[in-house]
Amino acid sequence: MNVGFILFSEPAVGVSGGHVTTGSGRTRRTTWALTAFAYGLLGLGLLGLIVSTPFVLAAVAPAGTDWGKLSDISQTYGAVSVVLSAIALAGVALSLLYQVRQARTNSEQAIRDSHLQLAALALSDPNLLQAWSPPVAPVTLKRHQQHLITSLALGELLQRFRIGHLSVEKLAVKLDGHFRGEIAREQWEREGSGWRRTMEAGDRRDRVFVRLVDESYRAAVVAGPASPLVEFQDRPDRS
Repeated sequence: MNVGFILFSEPAVGVSGGHVTTGSGRTRRTTWALTAFAYGLLGLGLLGLIVSTPFVLAAVAPAGTDWGKLSDISQTYGAVSVVLSAIALAGVALSLLYQVRQARTNSEQAIRDSHLQLAALALSDPNLLQAWSPPVAPVTLKRHQQHLITSLALGELLQRFRIGHLSVEKLAVKLDGHFRGEIAREQWEREGSGWRRTMEAGDRRDRVFVRLVDESYRAAVVAGPASPLVEFQDRPDRS
């Protein structure tokens, strides 16, 4: 039996007012209180500055100051500030778009990791594999496991293509190597229709992906029979 050990460090624990508190919890609350206090002081300071500005200007301005002329100058600078504000707003919008894309990538990766954990569990026990989606046609247990691995390999390429790690050109090279093998061709022949239905319901990159997979599969079939196992294992793109 293999036993895994999880190493972790416990935060300091204390008792206050009948409640158990940790050192990390106290630190977070103290940090939050200090941050809130600093923001409160900053807000009061800005409010005081705004309220006192007219009185300060009236006190320091020389006698006979032409306030109308100063107003015109202020409006000129105001036009410049509008342009700068627009640029800043565009920067904020781009930052938000990037954050949305990053959040989506993280979400997809979490789903992918969960799927891989389920697949590893199913592959580790033939009885659990029976609870997985059944094959579209009768097949031996070994072949079913091989098809599952091949499907996971395609899923990994799909994830990398979605996040932009693989360009169309690089994906085509990967797929050319993928379909040199007999098992990959057999898996796509049996399960390709399901992939097409799923990808057609997705976004543009999903549809491009399944189209490239179909094209690579057909090109591999036209090129000739699958490579023997030894030749397939020694293919150049694995070096």
